[in-house]
Amino acid sequence: SHNREFNMRILAISLILLGSSSLYSSDISISERVGSRDFPSVFQAWNPLDMAEQYPLDTLEGRLAAGAKHDLGWEEPISQISFNTPLVLGVVWDGPHGGESLAFTAETLAHALDYRRKLLEKNPSMVFLMEIRWRDAPGSHLPEDSDWWLRNEDGSRAEGWTGGPEPYYMLNYENPGFQDQVAKQARVAVDSGVYDGVMLDWSGHIDVVRKVREALGEEPIIIVNIHADIEDGEKYKDYINGSFMECDPDQVRKKQGLCTWKNMAAAVEFFETELRSPQINALEVWGLRDNLASMRAATTLALTHSDAYVLFADPNNLPTPDHLHDWYDFWDVDLGKPSSEKEQMKSGAFRRRFDNGVVVYNPEGNGPVKVNFKKDRIRVSDGRKGRKFDLNEVDGDI
Repeated sequence: SHNREFNMRILAISLILLGSSSLYSSDISISERVGSRDFPSVFQAWNPLDMAEQYPLDTLEGRLAAGAKHDLGWEEPISQISFNTPLVLGVVWDGPHGGESLAFTAETLAHALDYRRKLLEKNPSMVFLMEIRWRDAPGSHLPEDSDWWLRNEDGSRAEGWTGGPEPYYMLNYENPGFQDQVAKQARVAVDSGVYDGVMLDWSGHIDVVRKVREALGEEPIIIVNIHADIEDGEKYKDYINGSFMECDPDQVRKKQGLCTWKNMAAAVEFFETELRSPQINALEVWGLRDNLASMRAATTLALTHSDAYVLFADPNNLPTPDHLHDWYDFWDVDLGKPSSEKEQMKSGAFRRRFDNGVVVYNPEGNGPVKVNFKKDRIRVSDGRKGRKFDLNEVDGDI
């Protein structure tokens, strides 16, 4: 077993050393990958495409094929492995406590470098991020007596997220030493050759975000889960490339949602112009999988108002791992690249032209609209051919 571990470490080191030459000869820069993608551009937030019959995940080839349908994705092995989630890249922190580690296991690193190469062969536009835990973590993340846990007055660990497969506890993110560790782990992730940057969940923390940027330098990507919060965008704009816009607009009417359709539109436009380049904004809307109108609304909002990546995924309150999702035929259309900016039509709906089609988004409160063309068009949602189409509010089409 010692010889095998030694050989895996040698392989991993060799793959890293090859990273600037033969291994990644086809691995273009982050900016070029972001700019090369066609639209719609879909992302994966932690958990995978969940359609076992069409996209089986029980083999490596199946997982890579499903993963490569997305242009952006991130993972966090400590939590996902606890859920028995099949990872796309799958690096694992070395040692008994991931939060203390500054290295990946040699075996998982070697595999992840190979998987990255195979994914980029399938989809040369892919961008890969790793979530670095900074706010809370599973109890196994650190030794129980670590100074990096946030403590209650009685010395017990403060409770964190309650939706995990094991108890989660708050991390002491005001501790400068712990902030430094988060930044070091971000650097390890990027230096591994596997990841293009990092994702920070839970709205971030300005000192953590600043230290991570200092550790990473200029090029690597940082995105933070700031939903549609423009105020947080203002705070972080010198440090981050984008927002994970985790939103539940259809629940806002029930006073339970995270964003409204209106502030999602305003926020994604702000993030696309004010955050660091290349902008990598990831707009996720939650909804039941058969709510095709919301799926289309999320997709067409992203397409008309931005160059953002989009995802329509399960609501977090379901008793299944968060962010599982279907793949929709609507996402398979080849729009090419934008050929115009957003414009608002007389009807109040928004339109944007692409190389291979026109996208229309009809916002909430606008009522049903008619969309007319001078020549025949084919509507992607139902395949109907014509020149006049009806479109409900909180819906969109291509």
